[in-house]
Amino acid sequence: MKRKLFKKISATILLSMFLVSCGQEVKTNTAPETKDTINNKTIEEQPGVQSNPTPVKTEVQIEKINAQQFASAQQQAKVNKPVEKITDFKLVQKQLAGIVEFAALGDYLGVKKINFRNGTTSGDKDQLDECSFQAYFPAEDILLLECGHTTDRSFDLSTGKETYDTGNPGLVTTSPTGKYRLNKVFEGQECFEHFLQEKKQNKFQKIVELNKPFEKQFNKWLCVVEKEFWTDDFTLYFGLVTRYKEEGNEYEYYKVKITGQ
Repeated sequence: MKRKLFKKISATILLSMFLVSCGQEVKTNTAPETKDTINNKTIEEQPGVQSNPTPVKTEVQIEKINAQQFASAQQQAKVNKPVEKITDFKLVQKQLAGIVEFAALGDYLGVKKINFRNGTTSGDKDQLDECSFQAYFPAEDILLLECGHTTDRSFDLSTGKETYDTGNPGLVTTSPTGKYRLNKVFEGQECFEHFLQEKKQNKFQKIVELNKPFEKQFNKWLCVVEKEFWTDDFTLYFGLVTRYKEEGNEYEYYKVKITGQ
């Protein structure tokens, strides 16, 4: 209990200190782009992350808007339905018997091994012993863990895909018909990774990262976004937190448009 409390307090303090400077410019070796939009952004291969055999290409445009434009768009915001999840220790152990080998650790529920439904196993996953169960999302067959520095770690129990493909279903914002969604991964102490997914063959698949193109275009970190919503299947809005304040956070507002594939 003390260990988990210490991790959460440390992560909270570090996150708050970092976010004060979220609005500062990112230092790069290249000059920032001057166009208001970036097109033809695609997924880049990451070490240790499984990708689709054929890369999926998606075009998006990212545009900075003012507070009045954001407020006007909010009038057209569609309701976001949360993804059903299981957090009860006893229930999840019963439901995932034979798939996930859990280890009761006092107030925690640890994970020793995962036997994926496709016949593979987690094997000796690095730092899996430092993770604890957070939630299981039955409709998507995704297991969410909390690891060192309160980082998100997730697994698709059907395919074996991991965090930067599966994200955290508890943080998603889904478009009106369920075709696309914004997903996030908390990376511990600092920021979130943000990416878009598209639903294909009853599974959400990662189609485009947002952090890298955003940072290249606007020369600042895409650290923490809030107030996100979709107005239709192709238009996403969010507020980028630039400073935490007791009387209310400060934001910059952005619009993301999916323009084609």
